[in-house]
Parts: sequence; C-alpha cells; structure tokens
Amino acid sequence: MRYLIKPAFVLTFTAALVVALLSLVYQLTLEPIEINNRKAQTAAKNEILSEADDFIEIPTDGSGSITKIFEGVKDGRVLGYIIEITTRESYNDSIDLMVGISSDRQEVTGVRIIKHSETPGLGAVIANHNFYDKFDNIKLVPLTVVKTAPGENEIDAIAGATISTRAVTNSVNQAIEWYLSRGNDE
Repeated sequence: MRYLIKPAFVLTFTAALVVALLSLVYQLTLEPIEINNRKAQTAAKNEILSEADDFIEIPTDGSGSITKIFEGVKDGRVLGYIIEITTRESYNDSIDLMVGISSDRQEVTGVRIIKHSETPGLGAVIANHNFYDKFDNIKLVPLTVVKTAPGENEIDAIAGATISTRAVTNSVNQAIEWYLSRGNDE
C-alpha cells in the first residue's frame, strides 16, 4: 500500500499544477480573444453595410434565431440593418452569421459567417467569399437552394454541403422576413 502513496501524490500534484496553468492561460487569453472577436464583428458590419458610420443595437423579441439587430446609421439616418443570427440547422453545431439589409436599395447587402464548426473542405466553404458573395445585392424575396444551375432567387448548393448551404440560406430568409415584417416605415 505504501508504494502507491508516492505515485498517487505525484500524479495528483501534477494534475493540479496542469489545471492551474491551464486556468491561468485561459484567464490571460480571454480578454484578447474577446477584443479580437469584437474587432472581427465590427469589420464584418462595415463590410456588409459600408455606407453606415455607426451601428446602434435595437431590441429583439428574443424569439427565433435572431440574436441581435443593429441599425446602420449615417448622419442620424437609418440606412439599413445588420441582423445577427445563430442557426442550429447546420450539419455540425451551429452557425453564427450576420446579414446586412439596405433600406434604400431594398436588398441584401451581404452575409458574413462569424463562427461555425462545419466540416473542413465541405461545409466550411460557407465562410469563403465565393460562397457568401452569392447573397450580395439580392432582392428581398425568399431564396431557395438548388443543386442545378441557379436561377433568380436561387442559391447554388455547395457540393457535399447542401445542409450547410440551406442553413445559411434559411437564415438569410429569416432576416429578410424580419425586415419585411417591420412594414418598412423608415
């Protein structure tokens, strides 16, 4: 029994030391990671609603996948909206994305994927410009996903990642639906 005490103590001490070091590293990196995430989100907002000077968060009803809504403002005038959505329809975990809608042009100004855990080489393609640029300057009508040559109001599915394509497209449709339900009373 005595020969078990020393190895058990060493193992326990080592495990406690590793946990303490991991906790320290986590605490040291938490703030820089948060700062970088905020910078990335601000850059994404500026990309998809570039005319706006400021983004003011407005209240949401808390239902559905819409997590935040921002008014894009310039000189006190609302130019459009940034709608943040978290969809759970994806192949893996969830997809966090932003959809920009212009009030002036009555169209989607862009989509940016903020966070995802889709399969590399397949569903992860949703985070590439080649995919999300398909949503730029689309009129505010429901979109569908197709596996053939896309027509008007259709998005071409990523080969091998139709579920991921559909998840993003459904999120864009949800943003369009939210915007249209407001009555466009600007």
